[in-house]
Amino acid sequence: MGKPGLDCEPGIVKLNGDVIFNKSSCGGVGPGPSRGTHIQLIDPLACTKTEHKHFDTFYRSTEAVKLSNYLNQLNNLSVIVGSMAKEATSSLTKALDALLKVGVDLRDVTYAGTFAFVTQKSTNKTVLDKTPDMKESHKNPAHVNVIITGMYRNIPATAEKQRVSCACLSMLAN
Repeated sequence: MGKPGLDCEPGIVKLNGDVIFNKSSCGGVGPGPSRGTHIQLIDPLACTKTEHKHFDTFYRSTEAVKLSNYLNQLNNLSVIVGSMAKEATSSLTKALDALLKVGVDLRDVTYAGTFAFVTQKSTNKTVLDKTPDMKESHKNPAHVNVIITGMYRNIPATAEKQRVSCACLSMLAN
């Protein structure tokens, strides 16, 4: 449930139709912090989430440095899922170069813009969607649907305006 007077948008990552991450723009679901940048690592052979990391890139530039260091230390060919909740760009500057190195260009996303991406480190095979600002984000939040070779399972694709589900990996940033 959102805060009174606010329109809460879902921030969901699904893997084979199962929700593996769910944080809304009004605080999220489940334990742990919401605001900022969220990274999930995916094992492409087992089609499972192996790790989740959160970086509060709204409030602290030191978190952007931590995000940068984290991305830089990942193994080559890591499958990286990135999404954001609430606001993630205010202090993201120090992570922009590391994101570019993995094929994700967020330099044009400003306050309250949204982003969602799936990328494979060192190959720059990237699917990225972003909305540059709050106005566009409210109209059409960033979302991606990705099928990674070796991960396909026969799950019917369904789509709604706010929640998208497809045969391997889908996400909607808020």
